Amino acid sequence: MAFDTDPNNQSDQPIGRHAAGNHARQQPQSTQSMPSQSAPPRRPQQTGAFSPVVSPAEVGRSRRGKGGGQGPYMNLGPRKRSGAKVAVIAVLVIVVFIGALVGLEFGLNDGKVHHGIKVQGVEIGGMDKAEATQTLQTALDSKLAGATVRVTPSADVVKRLEESTVDDASGEVPAGEEGAEEGSVDGEASGGGSSSGGESLAWSFSAADLGASVDASALVDEAMEVGRITGFDDFASGAGARLSSWLGQVDLSATVNYDEAALETALQTIDDAIGVSMVNCGIAINADGVAQVTAGRVGEKVDAEAFAPKATAMLLGATTTSFDVPMTEIPLDIDSDEAQAVADSITAAIADPVTFVYGDDSWQIWAPMLGEWTKIETEGEGDNAKLVASIDAAKAYDGLQGQMGSVGYGTAGNATFDVSSGVPVITGGTMGIGPDIKTGVHTLGDMLYGTAEAGDRTIMLEEAEVEPEITAEDAESMGVVELITSYKLGYGSNGGTNREYNIELCLDTLNGSLIAPGQNWNWNDIVGNCDEAAGYKEANVIVNNKYEKSSGGGICNVATGVFNAAYEAGLPIVERTNHSLYQPNYPLGRDAAVSWEYPTLIFTNDTDHYILVTADYDGVDMTISIWGTSPHRTVESTNSDWSGTDKDGKSITNYRTVKDADGNVISEDTFPSYFPPVPEDDD
Repeated sequence: MAFDTDPNNQSDQPIGRHAAGNHARQQPQSTQSMPSQSAPPRRPQQTGAFSPVVSPAEVGRSRRGKGGGQGPYMNLGPRKRSGAKVAVIAVLVIVVFIGALVGLEFGLNDGKVHHGIKVQGVEIGGMDKAEATQTLQTALDSKLAGATVRVTPSADVVKRLEESTVDDASGEVPAGEEGAEEGSVDGEASGGGSSSGGESLAWSFSAADLGASVDASALVDEAMEVGRITGFDDFASGAGARLSSWLGQVDLSATVNYDEAALETALQTIDDAIGVSMVNCGIAINADGVAQVTAGRVGEKVDAEAFAPKATAMLLGATTTSFDVPMTEIPLDIDSDEAQAVADSITAAIADPVTFVYGDDSWQIWAPMLGEWTKIETEGEGDNAKLVASIDAAKAYDGLQGQMGSVGYGTAGNATFDVSSGVPVITGGTMGIGPDIKTGVHTLGDMLYGTAEAGDRTIMLEEAEVEPEITAEDAESMGVVELITSYKLGYGSNGGTNREYNIELCLDTLNGSLIAPGQNWNWNDIVGNCDEAAGYKEANVIVNNKYEKSSGGGICNVATGVFNAAYEAGLPIVERTNHSLYQPNYPLGRDAAVSWEYPTLIFTNDTDHYILVTADYDGVDMTISIWGTSPHRTVESTNSDWSGTDKDGKSITNYRTVKDADGNVISEDTFPSYFPPVPEDDD
């Protein structure tokens, strides 16, 4: 607190702003201490609550101050008020100036892209949205139209292709063994990864190949946001962006959009050549009925997410050199531990046999067959993937039906073809009563892999209406509509000999046999063993180049008739053997010998429809006919001359040429026949 040091002041009151009371009093001024010259009047000294605080030193300085003032108070006002006013004025001037500049800048860019802004090097600053969009779209479309994306395998991929060919458990061609068929440099594909090492693999894609396009409107919207100020929070950043644009430092990157399907097709082209398919760990059931884990394989494919930005850079000219195809792993969905757990459960489920019972008959199914009827499928994907075992209903039905034989069809009657009129007519195909195999198979699946409680492994089959093996609908779909060829061959004289009996029994057995497209007609499967157990009688047979008596004598006569029918139909002959003794009653060079199990007779149905083999006889001649949908083939047959003698052995060769309906040669076949020397004591 300062005190007044004026000697004329008799009061000991302090000089300050807050003396007691709210009344200020004026101090008397001493006229003796005033200088002789006139001085500007001083303000009356205040005391009390609002008295200024002035120290003695300040009073002294005041007296020595400019103007010669001798009063005890310093001049507090004029100089300080002058500096503040100048500062305020300067700030106002700056604010007004900046405001004017900002206003001018905003006015110039209102509704327009800020001056100096570019997109992918294309200047669009100062343009309104419509003009900027058109300018940018034209420029970027031009870039895309002339651009090409060029890619090659990485060094790691090339090394993989050089080192080995990856085995594909799916049965497909291993990765790298097929070249890309499209999208390759200069329009050519170079494949054979494992043989060429992959160095020559390269792909080239246009923007159209990738379905590439740009949305200029969206890019312009992005450009127009640069430097826009919407509030105090973005004032600094907006102002900075505007300044950068004025300096030409803002060049936005363009984005390229890709059609998903087109990009996937392009990348699949690469994957087909260098990708590796992922194979989950699986399960195979061996011949003993033991489930075993099959190895899995981590896959590798083109990384689409990494490919797109690299392609964009090349399409827009940011890069001009080809880049390595980015690859990513395809992890296993099911590992070996997961597969092993399922394999163990399968082995345990089929370890003990299951017995099916129908009436007085029963059939026991053991682990190997239960394993054949088991299917293992992958359900779900990714982390949700799992192996699930179940019974393949179709396999189990056919397998159980095969075990049961005719019992399985009960009283149902198969559809057959009546060819007596010269045209195949479908007859039969009636339902019957027999074992309910379908329900039995369902019960089996629930027993082994379902919710059924463990216990008795016997399944009782109830009676149900059952279908025949061949329904009328099945027969209708086979395409057996006309005669393809017939072959007539003599065999007897209505003498009722054992030989004639055997021939007619054999003809009855094969009559009505059906062969699906692509399947073989096999004597052993159709006719079987012609022994005494099958009802055949003793007659002459040729054994070691001599005649002997044995069951089934005469069946070679039937085999020769079937062979010649297939021969004349132009069907491929898979297996045929001539007799060891020449038989003059057979077509020269076109006989066929059969016996259980070898030699046999096999031919193939290479037509697009089923073929039906029928046999007719009258005690003298047999007729073997082949029915189906005729391919209208023609057959030409010639023989060579005989070579050799009966004493030394002789041979002859038959030649067959088969032509299609247009006269094009389908096959040229050779059927050699060699006859060993005839024993001297042979009659």
